Amino acid sequence: MVKIFLTRVNLLETHLADPKSEEHKRLVADLRAMVQRIPKDSLLVRKDLPNIEEVWEDGFWNYLLPSSLEKLRKRVAPHLRYAPDVDIAAETFISKVERLKLMKRKGQDVSDLTLAIAEDVKKLSENLLSQKQIALRRECTVHELEEASFERLDEFRDNLANQMKNKQKGDEPLELDYLHDMIAVRGYVLLTKSGEQMYVEQYRRLVEERILELVANHPTILAIQRGEKIDDWQLLELERTLTKELGAGDLEVTPENLRRVFAHTADSFLGLVRQVLDMAYLPDYKDLVARQFETYVTQHNYNADQIRFLRAVQSVFLQKRHLETADLYEPPLDMFGADAVERWFTEKEVEEVVDFANRLAV
Repeated sequence: MVKIFLTRVNLLETHLADPKSEEHKRLVADLRAMVQRIPKDSLLVRKDLPNIEEVWEDGFWNYLLPSSLEKLRKRVAPHLRYAPDVDIAAETFISKVERLKLMKRKGQDVSDLTLAIAEDVKKLSENLLSQKQIALRRECTVHELEEASFERLDEFRDNLANQMKNKQKGDEPLELDYLHDMIAVRGYVLLTKSGEQMYVEQYRRLVEERILELVANHPTILAIQRGEKIDDWQLLELERTLTKELGAGDLEVTPENLRRVFAHTADSFLGLVRQVLDMAYLPDYKDLVARQFETYVTQHNYNADQIRFLRAVQSVFLQKRHLETADLYEPPLDMFGADAVERWFTEKEVEEVVDFANRLAV
């Protein structure tokens, strides 16, 4: 629900200059309908209600500004976690359709997403559908989705989403993620610095809210939202921000806590953002390091022995997240021989390798 809401806010932002357009009106209606699903009587919502109660009023939606969208992203979106009676299969399908609209709006490649939506629809059995739904099922092809207007996409969404729970069974990674979420809701997280025990559900909510706060105005995320091409150095800067703010914060966002609360196995905060915000195209930190090492190697005229040694250096760096000259002489790099560094590299080359690696440190 949070992901759908954020996608719709991002889509609304692209229509902000044209409030009289039909798409603007439909997006406002969809967002307001989602706001109505926030349980105002929930204790967690009631605490924040004075900050967000205006979003239930007409006046808020009649004069939308960029600051209004920021409030929706940072203060309202997290409360969609507490919406009751969520049909996971239906909302997953809706999320895909909304993301398709946003990607089409930004002129991005939608081939993978249209294929995923078409495959979802084809898994519906016609004997459970109405005549209109059968017709839409047959018409929902990759080509049709790529060419469809937003109104047409809404027609697929509104008529087929509630049937997704009846799909023929196959690999459903999103449903498996949801299962992990449900398993993780029970129990506590122990914060060692304060000795405090916190419910897993509360801890997860606080971590997600903190991530939303950190990335909402981060230059790298803003560039992604604008559809701009970003490089590894921008992503590294995002990883550094997250490492500093999450890793050293009072929430103690450790790998152990992440595995318990998010079923998170990635070795970086970029991987956590990818999971929380459903940004499947975000790489892990180790992928960035691997790409940069590969670029560094190709830019130098190294021989086979030097390349093998640098591959091992890459592994050592990923374990330590920094590199000292002394590391080149210690296990496991000493397996190349005690004098491998002197045999294969000049003193200047050693300095360059260490400096290069530490530019990747977070």
